[in-house]
Amino acid sequence: MKSSLLEWLACPVCHEALTLREAAPADAAEIESGELACRSDHRFPIRKGIPRFVEGDVYVKNFSFQWWEHRTTQVDRYGRHKESTRKFQSHLDVPLSWLKGKRVLDIGCGPGRFMDVALAEGAEVVGVDLSFAVDAARANLGMESRAHFIQGDVFALPFKPETFDLVFSFGVLHHTPDCRRAFEALPPLTRPGGKVSICLYSAYERVLVVPGNFWRKILNRLPPRLLYAICHLAGPLYYPYRIPVIGHFGKMIWNISMRPEWRWRILDTYDWYSPKYQSAHTHPEVFRWFKEAGLTDIQVLESGISMLGNKPAPAPMPLDRRPEAAARG
Repeated sequence: MKSSLLEWLACPVCHEALTLREAAPADAAEIESGELACRSDHRFPIRKGIPRFVEGDVYVKNFSFQWWEHRTTQVDRYGRHKESTRKFQSHLDVPLSWLKGKRVLDIGCGPGRFMDVALAEGAEVVGVDLSFAVDAARANLGMESRAHFIQGDVFALPFKPETFDLVFSFGVLHHTPDCRRAFEALPPLTRPGGKVSICLYSAYERVLVVPGNFWRKILNRLPPRLLYAICHLAGPLYYPYRIPVIGHFGKMIWNISMRPEWRWRILDTYDWYSPKYQSAHTHPEVFRWFKEAGLTDIQVLESGISMLGNKPAPAPMPLDRRPEAAARG
């Protein structure tokens, strides 16, 4: 944990400021172990350089396995692709260069694929994940002076209000027990004039959603390595599924990722069948969430159910009501 992160944090229980105790190394910019505590004596450990606001990885053990097995697969700096960069840009209404100097929060950061993009553009970024994938993110990006990592729960985030210029969550909130309530945690952390961007699974593809839900209820109970092996066995279905008729009916029975890259295909297939929670949504439903949260300039973006909204900046005070005008009066 970098000591500079402390000024952004607040107790997720009582929302009081947090102080650092028993830091090691003492007086270091990068803290490997210690404890965060508030005046009400709520305490949270720092282990392996990461503040831990949850015990273990709760209902996301499959994600912990997944992101250590594929720690670098989707991270642009470790591959030849720029897919994460392109995807991030598709979820913004401004060039990525807008991120320079901004404070950014990534909810469900996984191994840090989108943190990596924001860091490359000059942002200061906090990645939060409920699983031990956050350790993979630190392994990937911990050398960056503007990167911060937290193991925490979207339903009890440890931040002061209106801290970030951009709060985003791509492909994560639909893996929580209550997607709407998870979304509602994002706007309060966004500064006036800032942006909120999310991407969710679509409910419009029922022909794939229904059989997928059936198999998921069975497969996500398996040990992660066994499920991962099954996804490997299913990987070659990519080739017959490329034939339109076979692919159309085959995916109605057993859907797999159609990524041509083998490791990415296995990762995406595992990601489809492993979560305990998975919901799908519609544009009108999510648009309503944004509107009721007070966000404006709401835009429907490409890929699944993706939306972006702005948090309104406060209206300027009329000239005749400003303090200097009152003093002259």
